[in-house]
Amino acid sequence: MTLALSVYLRANVPNKVVACFAETGQFAKIIVYAKRVGYTPDYAALLQHVTRLNPEHGAEFATQLVNDEMGPLVDVERVVDIFMSQNMIQQATSFLLDALKENKPEQGHLQTRLLEMNLLNAPQVADAILGNNMFSHYDRPRIANLCEKAGLLQRALEHYEDINDIKRVVVHTNLIPADYLVDFFGKLTVEQTLECFNEMLKVNIRQNLQVVVQAATKYSDLIGPVRLIELFEKFKTAEGLYYYLGSIVNLSEDSEVHFKYIQAATRTGQIREVERIVRESNFYNPEKVKNFLKEAKLPDQLPLIIVCDRFDFVHDLVLYLYQNGMTNFIEVYVQRVNSARTPQVVGGLLDVDCDENTIKALLASVTGPVPVDELVDEVEKRNRLKLILPYLEAKIAAGQQDPALYNALAKIKIDSNNDPESFLKENNIYDPLVVGKYCEKRDPYLAYIAYAKGLCDEELISITNDNQARTCSFRPVSCSC
Repeated sequence: MTLALSVYLRANVPNKVVACFAETGQFAKIIVYAKRVGYTPDYAALLQHVTRLNPEHGAEFATQLVNDEMGPLVDVERVVDIFMSQNMIQQATSFLLDALKENKPEQGHLQTRLLEMNLLNAPQVADAILGNNMFSHYDRPRIANLCEKAGLLQRALEHYEDINDIKRVVVHTNLIPADYLVDFFGKLTVEQTLECFNEMLKVNIRQNLQVVVQAATKYSDLIGPVRLIELFEKFKTAEGLYYYLGSIVNLSEDSEVHFKYIQAATRTGQIREVERIVRESNFYNPEKVKNFLKEAKLPDQLPLIIVCDRFDFVHDLVLYLYQNGMTNFIEVYVQRVNSARTPQVVGGLLDVDCDENTIKALLASVTGPVPVDELVDEVEKRNRLKLILPYLEAKIAAGQQDPALYNALAKIKIDSNNDPESFLKENNIYDPLVVGKYCEKRDPYLAYIAYAKGLCDEELISITNDNQARTCSFRPVSCSC
């Protein structure tokens, strides 16, 4: 071949010289020689021949032809046709990446062709090219469609603009990184985002719920809780509502957000969380929450107890628990939640005609502080003062010296005529003013004893003047209570 080349050079046979250069792989010499002798070979045919013999040499030769200092010696698209005719995807790709590196607008169709051939034959290569943002003049809708068909859904979303196309793609959350998808929704309008959420939940709620919740949380302020709550309720997903509202409830002062969160937590069985929110939140509507929890008929009534305790619905609570056979939760209330509400609980139980032994047992089980004055008032206004006698005696036996205990005991002795005179004279703990006032209409003489013991001069004078016939004498005024 070298000898033949020498002969052809001496004989000045350009076409043979060029053929010999091609056969021996001396491509750079072809171009130099042709220019020197003024010969213009059919570079396209020559390239096709070289490519058929040696694809790698063909790619190298094509690059030299296109990058000639005097301008391309062969049409770029013709080169691509030659490579593609022999299914040389890799060589065509390398060639085009070099030929299109200046990203010129007039090369848009070639950019499209480069991406197209790889999306059809080597999607990962196309993904890398798109990821490098090398080109900006290709047919975006066409490439978006091919990306979708090739399974490059993230790239498809980067290119689609029509909401129907976007909705068709976003439902495949198992094939798209969640972080990307959540950020992607930030590029859409509120209405478009809601359309996507709706489509995702409609097509596959189990698969797509988590991403919808993440995106709803991120764009909650923009979209608004009302519309997002409506969305989750439309698909009857208490789980979605629970996780979405759980991410915003602690920062929200919207009563509806707090109520819906309580509802969702209840329906998903998150009872401890229901307890927490009804105990800590100051923004829910207590009446609304109370009614919901009553209707929910939870196996654990502690959330309802907390609401009723905080917002003074004790009478409603006692009535509900008693009528529904849940007296054990009444015990839970006064034993574990708030013993100070025991008086109202006892009053409520009396109003529903609860058995006295049950009430006595309940009182005996309370270990926390109980406001005795309030307890006495609750039973006294229902004429059931004697009911709490065992409770009073137990407290006194335990060494407690609260005057209210002895006031109540004095009243019971007076009402039952159980030697009240001795008690009033001998006991030094009861409040003479309170007990004396209680006795005035019942037995003025006992009132006189109480006032005298307490040095209540004004009350003594008044009771003596009003009841001279029943009092023997009274002590001269020395001081006033």
